[in-house]
Amino acid sequence: MSIKGQLNASRDFLMAGMRAAARVSTPNQQAERLMRACLDLVEHLARQSENVTTSEVETTLGVMTRAAAELEQDEAASAVLAAVRNAIGRMQTLRTEISQAK
Repeated sequence: MSIKGQLNASRDFLMAGMRAAARVSTPNQQAERLMRACLDLVEHLARQSENVTTSEVETTLGVMTRAAAELEQDEAASAVLAAVRNAIGRMQTLRTEISQAK
């Protein structure tokens, strides 16, 4: 899959997580903020997909991993956590692809 394709897939997972965070009976504003921050980072990378570096992907992965750790504390955020983990998986695949291309 292309760099842009991996970023778009990651973005799609995060958008699904945002929808899941908004659908719960008691909305979790912290989960929504975390999802928005992760989504903003991925969208920034997608806009410059031709020039994405491994360090940018690593930085984004770090933020997403911290977000997942925070979401693990909230039992009601299981769908949101699953979305973040799927997005992390795509970003890890992207990191591997970029590393191998160099």
